[in-house]
Amino acid sequence: MKKRYKILIAILLPLIILFVSTLLLTRDSTFDEEVIERLDIKEIKEIEVIRASDEKTITITDTNKINQIMQQFDAQPLRKVYFANSDYDEAYWLTLHINDNREIGLRLDDAKHLFVYLYEENYMKDYDLLGDLNTTFIEELF
Repeated sequence: MKKRYKILIAILLPLIILFVSTLLLTRDSTFDEEVIERLDIKEIKEIEVIRASDEKTITITDTNKINQIMQQFDAQPLRKVYFANSDYDEAYWLTLHINDNREIGLRLDDAKHLFVYLYEENYMKDYDLLGDLNTTFIEELF
């Protein structure tokens, strides 16, 4: 009888651990929770945007345009993923500057995938975009 309990525990314990770790690793969130709460949007003085296809770079310092860009990401639903395959037709790198320091880097792949790089922590997070993000606002900047 004790042998059956040991076998049952040996089977169930790894399954429970796998289930809990999966819940913790693939959690849903929003852009606000992952990025906006880490900084004050009003402090963003500059956004550098790079288009991957031709590596054209523009720098935005106009407060109204910065706010328009950040509003596009407002409450955008995200799902944390690990080692995502990121095949893309077009990608954009956005670097948010506060007081001439790079604070957060964003790489947006075809409005489907988002990498968030935290410069201060030297850490990158990987997300799938769950909502519809219209990337024409970035293309219009070029």
